[in-house]
Amino acid sequence: MKKASDEIDKERYKKAFENLDEVEKIAEEVKDPEISYHLLFFKGFAKYKIDELEESLTLFEKALEISWEFFSKEPEKEDYQSFIGDTIGSIGDILSKFEDPEKAKEYIYPMKGIFEKAVQGFEKLLKSDPENPGYLEEFLRTLEHIGLCFEAGELIEDSVPLFDKRYDVIEKLLKSETEMSEHLSSLDDSLMNFGRICDEEGYLEEAKHVYDRAIEICGKVLDKDPENSETKVYLSYAYRYLAALYSDLENLEKAEECYKEALCLLESEIEEEPEIIEISENIPVSKNIPFSMALADMYKDTGLIFSDTEDATKARDYYTKARETFRGLMDKYPDLLGDDENLARALDELAELFSEIGDLENAETCYKDELQVYENLLQKEPENPEYSLKLSDVYRELGDIFAEDDEIEKARAYYEKEIEIYETLHPTDADKLMLEANKADTWNQIGNLYAEEEPEIAMHYHERALPVFEEAFESDPENEFFHEGLLETLTGLGLLFKNSREFGKAIREYERILEVQKQLLELMPPESCHMGHDMEHEHEHEHEHEHEHEHEHDLDMETTYFELGVLHSEIGDEEKASDYHRQALERFDQIIAEQFEDPELIILTSSKAFFLGMTLLEKLESENKDSSIARKYYELALRTIEKLYEAYPMNLKLQEMLASFSEQIGDIYRDADKLEETIPEYEYAYRSLKILSEKDPENPLHLHHMLGALNNIGIGYSVTDQQEKGKECFEKALALNESLAKSDPEDLEPLKRNIMLFSNYANLLEELGDSETAKEYRKKAEEIDAKMAEEDPEWVSPLEDI
Repeated sequence: MKKASDEIDKERYKKAFENLDEVEKIAEEVKDPEISYHLLFFKGFAKYKIDELEESLTLFEKALEISWEFFSKEPEKEDYQSFIGDTIGSIGDILSKFEDPEKAKEYIYPMKGIFEKAVQGFEKLLKSDPENPGYLEEFLRTLEHIGLCFEAGELIEDSVPLFDKRYDVIEKLLKSETEMSEHLSSLDDSLMNFGRICDEEGYLEEAKHVYDRAIEICGKVLDKDPENSETKVYLSYAYRYLAALYSDLENLEKAEECYKEALCLLESEIEEEPEIIEISENIPVSKNIPFSMALADMYKDTGLIFSDTEDATKARDYYTKARETFRGLMDKYPDLLGDDENLARALDELAELFSEIGDLENAETCYKDELQVYENLLQKEPENPEYSLKLSDVYRELGDIFAEDDEIEKARAYYEKEIEIYETLHPTDADKLMLEANKADTWNQIGNLYAEEEPEIAMHYHERALPVFEEAFESDPENEFFHEGLLETLTGLGLLFKNSREFGKAIREYERILEVQKQLLELMPPESCHMGHDMEHEHEHEHEHEHEHEHEHDLDMETTYFELGVLHSEIGDEEKASDYHRQALERFDQIIAEQFEDPELIILTSSKAFFLGMTLLEKLESENKDSSIARKYYELALRTIEKLYEAYPMNLKLQEMLASFSEQIGDIYRDADKLEETIPEYEYAYRSLKILSEKDPENPLHLHHMLGALNNIGIGYSVTDQQEKGKECFEKALALNESLAKSDPEDLEPLKRNIMLFSNYANLLEELGDSETAKEYRKKAEEIDAKMAEEDPEWVSPLEDI
């Protein structure tokens, strides 16, 4: 048995099993249940180590039954307490490794009986000696291990009472001199996993109860030992979990209160003259370092709860405190933290958060600090390409944030720094093409910067990138980075030629795009041509960050057909244009038919078809051309969402899409002064909005859109000699607006809308010959307009436009 254990430690599993086979022969002769237990345990552990999880679990289940027999007969025996606790812990490890809650449940249910009996056995044992620290510790360990099993199966309702039992045992242990750090660490792990599951499954009250008790327990530990730094950390984490829960409940005030409690605990541990808590590579490590890192992380998390609010000031304030804390550590401990990769990653994350709230100055500062860390690492290991690539990634991020903010020259400077890094590398022959592709990708980013203002510069960079990606694609067409890069380059060139009205050249680029897409269609499994997938960067010199392209090109043949249809119309070849539009529509139909069981994909596909149809309709109507082909895209999108709504009638987002589609098409016809065509579109929108209002009466937005639709229908009827129908629409709109005004007397929007409604209604009444009433409504509109001008110096009167 000892030899088998040693062989498992040395990962020599074949020899381990040979020794265990010998044990098995002896066990058959001596019939000793303890030997049988150890044999099953070690065999199960060895199987676990070689990832034969189900075989391992079968062995541990048998070991559990034997360990229960021992424990049930002699519960006071320390070995038997360990047997049952260790076995349940091993089962928990295996179930966690499955990463499949449903599968874990199947295994847990037959064992739950023994779990419950083990708990009852310890409780009975403690009645005979309630203060026995040995019994309490083994009971707590067993509860922790059962909890691990329940977490793996996401058994929330079983987990909550188990947490309460753990807390009760910890409270009893506090009366002894037991060291609590290991148990608090285990509790923190459980809280983190439990909270995640509760958040996913909606058990927020259960999570709050468990967090509240954790805070209470940690507080009691601190009452006994007020200077216990480790407990302060665990207590700060418990407050953090509770804060996250309040944030999910949109109670930001309570969330901030919890974070402030956590921050106070960590801040209290930052000392003027900190003690040295460990030695790393013969360098003294100040206690302030880990606490300051944790503090900065907590500042960042506190800011996160405010990042999505309208006022991002609080988010910025907390992020700034995190940045200042990181910078302070770098200044105070340059030898220790100047080359710390964990710090670099933390700075990178903080930079992204600053960027998300539009604070590019602080984002740039964080990225520059991150650059400093990687430059220091590169100085220590100049031959290590990983640090050079990290530097290139940071320069790319800097380029991207300023590109998004249209700071072209600043973005270009950072992109060129990225290219300089690539040029310092000396890759192997196998890596050269990937390195060149990375440079080409950055040339494309520079090209994109100049696409609108200086297309000649953009053209230069895209043309420079093209041969690199052509060669890369030819060498490995299935490499996503290569084919995405090629398609982005071709699309960039195609758009530049299209915008400069060089339609023949644009057609050549899009035809090449279509060739590449067809080649990919042959290479890739059919489902991957419709569904997004994560990019797997296997190459040493490939960027790890994602680049946003205008389309996921390899999945977007329908858009390429559409573009070719539009371009052939521009050169007057309507026959070819019609053929390409037919292929685009067929491609949409194919995707919808094949993937209808994937609602998310169908919504995206329909939205794309609608967007293409809408942009083409707008173009053709503005040019006074036949727009029937554009309507086919719109009608396909509308038809598909209608069918999807039939399948998922509870999904109101689908009905909202139908209303939005028809409203937008109505607006295009209205702007083209084709008011008769607006009527069926706005009527469709009104019907959809009415359904939404009936199913979601608390949402005033639907009523506002209904009002707008009625106004537009009324105008349409007014100018098409259907004045009575128009009158009916305006009267419905006026009644609806009056209802909205009564529901919120402080809201001025209904009053402002009355200017438009009264004026349009007055125009209609004039046409019906009711000049007196028309005059009254026109006067009402003018009075409201005058009142608004008096109260708001910046008020712009809409009367002239109406």
